[in-house]
Amino acid sequence: MSRRMHLLLWLTAGSAALPGSPRTRSALKLRGGGVKQTLDALPHDFKALAASFVVLGGFDKFVQHLAASETISRPAARKTMHVGAGPLFLLCWPMFSNEETAKNWAMVGPLALTLKAAAAGSGLIDDPKTVASMSRSGDRRELLRGPALYGAVFVAATMLCWRELSGVLALVALCAGDGAAEIFGASPFGRRSPRLPWCRRKSVVGTLAFFVATTLGGAAFALYFRGLGWWSVPTQPLLRGVAATAAAAALAESFDTGAWDNPVVFAAAVAAARRAFPAE
Repeated sequence: MSRRMHLLLWLTAGSAALPGSPRTRSALKLRGGGVKQTLDALPHDFKALAASFVVLGGFDKFVQHLAASETISRPAARKTMHVGAGPLFLLCWPMFSNEETAKNWAMVGPLALTLKAAAAGSGLIDDPKTVASMSRSGDRRELLRGPALYGAVFVAATMLCWRELSGVLALVALCAGDGAAEIFGASPFGRRSPRLPWCRRKSVVGTLAFFVATTLGGAAFALYFRGLGWWSVPTQPLLRGVAATAAAAALAESFDTGAWDNPVVFAAAVAAARRAFPAE
């Protein structure tokens, strides 16, 4: 092939990368379209963030009022916050856009509550109502363990498992499962229940309650979000995977992990759900 032909071919191929070439204009158009979509979604996601603040902040204030007025005890207020915050937060997820950046906005709500708990627990701010609603004994330092880690798990779930089946099931396990385990485990029936051989502090009834509550709550949220088009798993495999995830989370919760129970349960549930639903 002559030098002239080589030069012609090189110029023809190179023109595709020139600023005025159709290929470059197409790429810039696609790239610019993605940026435009993200910018267009900002007002929508900002409104969704504001709505989630109203929902989560309103629930927080409501529980604080119940604790401050002694309508419910401190442990009951803490458990109400623990059980109710997760489902409410999950119900806020559909309000955000389908853009990848939406999760950055969605996590601001739980991050704000986590920072508030950490600030109150460390004494940076004087907030007796928050201490009363999030602690068992009234000691502000409790907030630096369970509540702060609980909130951090919500932030991690939003950033790492946004609109994934694994994230939804993990948060349901943290809220419905853990709440049911404590309620039924502390009941008269639970106190008479046989203890687990590897953790005498925990009962068979409490562990079964965790499994049942996570399975029922997880199935409800999984079917609801499937109706929104977030995944397309058929019903029977979906329910089997939910039950398997609930079993793994219940097993993880049955061990005495102290203040780290929330991260441990979250990790176990995410791992089990991703194994059960590798494509979701």
